[in-house]
Amino acid sequence: MRRASGFTLLEVMVAIVLTSLVVLLAYGAAQVSYDAQARLGAELRGLQGVRAMRELLRDALLNARSPQLPGDQGFTLQGGHVSFVAAGGGPPLDSDYDWLVTIGPSSDGLALQATPVGRAPPAQVVVRLSGVTRWEVRVLAPRGSQWLEEWPKTTVMPRAVAIRFWHDSEPIGLPLHVVRSLAQPIAASGEDAAP
Repeated sequence: MRRASGFTLLEVMVAIVLTSLVVLLAYGAAQVSYDAQARLGAELRGLQGVRAMRELLRDALLNARSPQLPGDQGFTLQGGHVSFVAAGGGPPLDSDYDWLVTIGPSSDGLALQATPVGRAPPAQVVVRLSGVTRWEVRVLAPRGSQWLEEWPKTTVMPRAVAIRFWHDSEPIGLPLHVVRSLAQPIAASGEDAAP
């Protein structure tokens, strides 16, 4: 009697189980890699969005102007919302117009809305920054060294503006500091320093 060559049922089942384990391990490693890549990509897009928003805000704040006529909008900071008129600006704000700029929290992050003043029909620019759960804005009065979290609607413009973006308890990117006038020195340390 001769034994037929081949694999027994037990050997085939062990081979299938071992192959399945190797495939599952490879799939798990690939999934971890894809998840890490997706998280990294989302964080990178968030940082790029914050950087773009910082540059847009910097440009608009440097071009902010005090009211020219009675009834014109002045610089205000109340309840986490900032509003001011920028005399022109860089893209996407057309430099041929004054823009009423409003920045504040929205349902999905932070929103910047800009509407040209005196243009018909008004073409609004809206920039949304998702991933920002809160932001801190402080302004420096023209005289003194006290940073304020509220700025009433007046014709006086703040000397400097400091903005910090947050996602939950983590800061996002670098803080934005815009100095509008160098007439008086800004406090650089201690409690009176910018955030």
